[in-house]
Amino acid sequence: MKRIALVFFLLAGIAFSASAQSLTVFIYDTDGPYTNIRNAPKGKVVGKLPTNSDAMFNVVKCVNGWWQINKGEYWQPDDETGKLKGSTTGYWVHKSCIAVSTRNYGGQKLLLRNTPSHQGAVSYSFKDETMLRPIDIKGDWIKVQTFDGKHAGWIESEWLCGNSVTNCN
Repeated sequence: MKRIALVFFLLAGIAFSASAQSLTVFIYDTDGPYTNIRNAPKGKVVGKLPTNSDAMFNVVKCVNGWWQINKGEYWQPDDETGKLKGSTTGYWVHKSCIAVSTRNYGGQKLLLRNTPSHQGAVSYSFKDETMLRPIDIKGDWIKVQTFDGKHAGWIESEWLCGNSVTNCN
């Protein structure tokens, strides 16, 4: 009986940690007045959010450059919340349409690493606050890319802010 209980708690812990993996992002799309929301990666357009709306949402996983929006929910700085509609298979946005900013407000040196670990070699470092494109997630580590595409690497999520109008302090 103790073994069954132990297995149950281990499986519950794995399920909880897998579902806890998410990242808050904001729309940063310079290609037209709307950002398309799709029902699958490269799928049918089922919604549009204005690119000037400062909309934010949680994304939970990335598949070939497409991020799944958690529960199809979004919100805006004025506390307006919304629920996407029109899909039974989920809601997806392309990585080229979202961003995060860094939280090194005190000029801290941030490191991008080649693996999601403190032991990973540093691939790039910077001190300026900047916006980055998220491209993958593993636990508390987010793989990001600079907007110019020259640098990519893993950074701890605590150094990222997904709010489009404030600095997450």
